[in-house]
Amino acid sequence: MPYRLFCLLMAAVGIQAQQTPSINDTHIINLTPGLATQCGFSFKFDPMGNAMFFASLQNCFSQNMAVASGYKMTAVVFSPSKKVMNVDEVQRKGYAIANTPTRLVLRSPHNAEETYLQNVAGVPMRVLSTSTFFEQKWLVTRVDATAVCPTPEAVVFTPEVITWYMPKHIDPLFSSDAFTMLEVYMGIDAKRLDTEEMAARNYSVLVTEAHIIVEIPVGAVGGYFKSHIQDDQYFVTYTIEPMLELLWIEEVAHEDTSYKVLFPITTPPMARPPQVRNLPPSVTGNCDQENFHITVDYRNQDPFFVVLVGKRLLNHELAQQYLTEGDADFTITLPFSSPDAVFESVHSSSVRSRLDVALLNPYNNMTIKYFSLACSFLKTLTECFSNGTMTALAVKVESAPGLNPGQLTLSDPACGPTYSDDRFAYFHFTVNSCGTTRKFINNVMLYENEISLPDELEVKLNATVSSEEEYQLKVSCYYVANTTRTLAFLTRPRDHEPFVETGTGRLMVRMRLAQDASYNTFHQEEDYPVVRYLRQPLHFEVELTTSSDPKVALVLDHCWATLNEDRDSRPRWNLIINGCENPGDPYRVVFHPVVADARVHFPPHVKRFEVYMFSFTEDAGEPSGQVFVHCDVVICDASSPSGGPCSGQCVNQDNPKRGQRHVKDLFEERHLYVSSGYILWV
Repeated sequence: MPYRLFCLLMAAVGIQAQQTPSINDTHIINLTPGLATQCGFSFKFDPMGNAMFFASLQNCFSQNMAVASGYKMTAVVFSPSKKVMNVDEVQRKGYAIANTPTRLVLRSPHNAEETYLQNVAGVPMRVLSTSTFFEQKWLVTRVDATAVCPTPEAVVFTPEVITWYMPKHIDPLFSSDAFTMLEVYMGIDAKRLDTEEMAARNYSVLVTEAHIIVEIPVGAVGGYFKSHIQDDQYFVTYTIEPMLELLWIEEVAHEDTSYKVLFPITTPPMARPPQVRNLPPSVTGNCDQENFHITVDYRNQDPFFVVLVGKRLLNHELAQQYLTEGDADFTITLPFSSPDAVFESVHSSSVRSRLDVALLNPYNNMTIKYFSLACSFLKTLTECFSNGTMTALAVKVESAPGLNPGQLTLSDPACGPTYSDDRFAYFHFTVNSCGTTRKFINNVMLYENEISLPDELEVKLNATVSSEEEYQLKVSCYYVANTTRTLAFLTRPRDHEPFVETGTGRLMVRMRLAQDASYNTFHQEEDYPVVRYLRQPLHFEVELTTSSDPKVALVLDHCWATLNEDRDSRPRWNLIINGCENPGDPYRVVFHPVVADARVHFPPHVKRFEVYMFSFTEDAGEPSGQVFVHCDVVICDASSPSGGPCSGQCVNQDNPKRGQRHVKDLFEERHLYVSSGYILWV
């Protein structure tokens, strides 16, 4: 049965039918441009004049092992002309064709005679479409293959921005209109970029109903300028090679299709006067109690450079936040805790932070000036409270680049951070918990604990970095043992007797995963593991099932995700903290209101929330495929005013009264917990 195989025009594999030298041959073959295209080679110079040579791992002159498939390739038909060629004719025309038992590849120049232009969603695309026939005894097999590449007409230029339009539905590659786009990634020079790198370079990718639109500022990092002289005038061009990677699934075929295109772009010549500079700008800096201050003095010349602050380019948005301009200078002011600075070391009463600033030539990205400023800032990372509680803040230091602060624990490995992100971990605990030790020194009680990684994670961290240093942070609190404090209190009569339900029994809570946002149907036990794509929404419902008392209310206290069924295992990612969404989560929990209907008779007994499917990244860099979700809940009496967890549930992350609560406390709050089955991502 014929099947459809997608392949880029410049895909690289070996050529079985072509006459190629053996691996032991020592004679020299002149690699002409035509032969390079046919065989999978390319050659260019970088902006510094260095030669760059690229070769396919399966080029014409490499040897493939076990390529005999038992089928003989007999003919290739090119569409739409219906021109028929045998294998020798195909190669004489400048194409390269190869097959293995599981693969067929056809390599073609972009402007080959059999390619044609097709308008796809208003964008001209160059297409090569073939049918290849194989024979084996009495059996003939046909393989259809189509490749589609963008053309220069897909790009629009302004003096400031390059805009590249790519059709979202590339018609020649689809068998139907029903499809789902699963992934869209951008890169430069065949290297995929993450969101932070994209933002630092001011690149953008917009996915619309019909197109994928890439915007690149002229002069952005990743490209380079080149000078030209035409008719005694000075011009420059800017060249960059963006990459797009797409992954989609067709609803009819139920098969994934991966599409990658590398697309060199060069702007038209732009008239610019030549720039001459004799001396680099001067850079100075100092610190106050909270901030770095770095001043760049470029004298009375135009600032012919771009500024790199930490690892990010100083774009318009950052300049509005950090920059103060003078007549011939500007000053960058950053807090010591800014993500653009790095922490060098942490001490009991101070943090040493460093800010790196570089001035780059926008034409070739060469460094004009580099400046680094490191200062110690007096900060107390541990706070001690008279009620016997302690708080401690751990920060990620430069010497431990592989550290995940969320994996840090106190001396008791079960005591993780209350809040964490990629730079900080915040702990809140009592002095008689989490492995805290106590000793007396004269008239003082000293409580001590230590923040570190669990032993098994410490071993993995040290295996990934050259330093043998362990991450350990001592935290301590002093209390005077014989200090006398006076405490005054007032009493008031109780309004009514504590309320309890009549009868006996246990309170039961269950967590279920709804099939969609309607919360009408739910996954059953036999459905697990439930499979979801990354960033696909998950709709959870937590319900008090054994009470018919309208005065009782259920509140979500904490919800979190782990890699396995053990609710106390590590790593852990907090979804709901003290009844509210985790402020450090880029895709925050959304709480859904509950109203009475045929199934829900008591809305206060039910809580609903939505999270986006995510994965944990393990130390090896590979994401883990399963996630368990757990919740601690509190059963409250809505008629008895008080504080504590029963003060209510955050309603909406966009509500200006966020954090205020609407449910009263129970005189004796009851804590329960529930967990979901495990959910796989694909």
